[in-house]
Amino acid sequence: MAQQTELEKLSQSLRPLCPRDGRAMHFEAKGLAWQEGGREHVTPCYSCEFEGCSVRYTPLDGYFTAIMMPDFPQAVEEPGINLLQCPRHNSWLYRTVADGDGLIWRCGVEGCDYIHADCGPAWPSL
Repeated sequence: MAQQTELEKLSQSLRPLCPRDGRAMHFEAKGLAWQEGGREHVTPCYSCEFEGCSVRYTPLDGYFTAIMMPDFPQAVEEPGINLLQCPRHNSWLYRTVADGDGLIWRCGVEGCDYIHADCGPAWPSL
């Protein structure tokens, strides 16, 4: 089973794609921050910055929307997107585009090179 510390080591060089609009998400060192027990807690994450999109990504939670409850944020999973996990870390993979138009999934844990490829086109044809 994956250790929590490994899942918290979010690489700052990832290029996850937002599952809603296909745009590259951006790293935020203070992505989710809240006060608890008189101290600040911070969870780095990737977020989509396109026109009010609220999707975020971490290896621990996968793709999710953060709902700010009175005391701390709650992660609400994005439907139908968190399907693949890294067999080394049990962390959720993120979507990115390979050379050409193919979709691949990668592990977001710092230093992990696990890839799940051959997933078809990045976006379905209409």
